[in-house]
Amino acid sequence: MKDRDYSKMPEAEVIINYICARYKRGLYSLILFTGLPGTGKSSSCVRTGELISLRLAESNLITSDNIIDSLLDLVAFVDKAKPEDVNIAIVEEVSVLFPSRRAMASDNVAIGKILDTCRKKKVILVVNAPIWTSIDSHMRVLGNVYVETLRINKEYGVVVCKTLRLQANPSNGKVYWHCFRRDGRKIQRIFFRRPNSKTWEEYEQRKDKFMQELYEELKFKATKKKNALLKEMGKSAKVEVVKPLTPMELKVYDMKARRNMKTKEIAEELGCDSSNISHILSRIKPKVAISPRNEQNDNNFDDKGSIK
Repeated sequence: MKDRDYSKMPEAEVIINYICARYKRGLYSLILFTGLPGTGKSSSCVRTGELISLRLAESNLITSDNIIDSLLDLVAFVDKAKPEDVNIAIVEEVSVLFPSRRAMASDNVAIGKILDTCRKKKVILVVNAPIWTSIDSHMRVLGNVYVETLRINKEYGVVVCKTLRLQANPSNGKVYWHCFRRDGRKIQRIFFRRPNSKTWEEYEQRKDKFMQELYEELKFKATKKKNALLKEMGKSAKVEVVKPLTPMELKVYDMKARRNMKTKEIAEELGCDSSNISHILSRIKPKVAISPRNEQNDNNFDDKGSIK
């Protein structure tokens, strides 16, 4: 699709109109986002919450407290929600909280009860996952809107997406996809602008802390498993002391390892020199291994800890 002048186009109005119309009829909504890393999935979820809030409450009620990344936080949010208020929750990485491969796990059974409560309290949920099939099947059936983030248009600072209206058949559990329409014409694409900068910055800081805890937990589990294996083999475990990554190191590591960005791209996004990023990467190397997916994309460390 050719790039358009997004400054003159309405922002995601077809799905915002649909969700607000449902809310005014006393219905809750579940909006499911998917998208590959780096396509603007998380920011679009936050922006969706802002747009709904601006329409229903005539003010932006979304803060970093509305962005949820654990089952306990989701339960607490729904428990505090009041039906007379506008309650919007953005749930990050729902495929990690409720994986589709564990359909009968206790967490997945819990989501059914949570969604029932959301319907009673008119809570609007905006959730995301990398791919559609990684979302729990129960949640997919109860979804109302599907959005797939395609790419970021840097010229206009928007995320280009495709969207569909979801309809489930309760007798067989199948989900049917319908195009939204404007003036009788099918809507092929929508877009989202950037969310509030303060909200996004607070969330990024919280995410850095979460990622640091996750890396430490995974490393601890891997080390424990390795030591148990060495013990069975009659070998002594090697004691290894590793310092945790700083918030900036975590941010750079995430951009390098997960988003597969080049040193120059990281520097441009963070607003600093490439030499600074190379220095940070050299500090990261002794702490955690970076395994790039594309060895030709300027992503390899040399023997001195610098980028080739």
